[in-house]
Amino acid sequence: MGIELKFPELPRFRVSYATLEKARKVPGSDKELFSVMALFELGTDLSAVKKAMLAALTEKFGAKAEAVAKHPKFKSPLKDQGDLVSADGEQRPGTKAGAIFINLSSKDKPLLLGQDKIPTDDHRVIYSGCYAVGKVEVYAWEHETGGRGVSFNLLGLMKVGDGERLGGSGARADVSDFEGVPVENPQEASDVFG
Repeated sequence: MGIELKFPELPRFRVSYATLEKARKVPGSDKELFSVMALFELGTDLSAVKKAMLAALTEKFGAKAEAVAKHPKFKSPLKDQGDLVSADGEQRPGTKAGAIFINLSSKDKPLLLGQDKIPTDDHRVIYSGCYAVGKVEVYAWEHETGGRGVSFNLLGLMKVGDGERLGGSGARADVSDFEGVPVENPQEASDVFG
């Protein structure tokens, strides 16, 4: 079932590693997921997120919830952005050591809204580097070999502001970029090559 969270309980964050156009295969698995990494600013109050995590653990494990959360093998979704470094040990753009990030993912395509609150699939509207709020389902899990943990199922995302693009120039082509381009007779091209 899970515990639902949305703004302001799940605070505004910067979108990173956005995989929202098409689900991508998870390395080492047959799963395909839509996902984003939510980068929270240093000092962001995540107390409501932690409360929801404990509620999800209680829903799954009952009275053992706190013990599960304190176990050294517990897989916490709250991770330090300081761990996001390149192969050279450089801090990745847009991240800051000591600040928290959470991976949000879903097997189903989440609702994506632009700042105008109109649904969009345009990668130029929601991109790695923009600011967003989201709606998620927080759930606890247990796996024979993977231990126990909490994950965030991404239900929807709304862009609330622009930011410098992360991970490259961000310049990409879109079908609309080619509207109105005249097309030559395709038969002529095939005649040239036999």
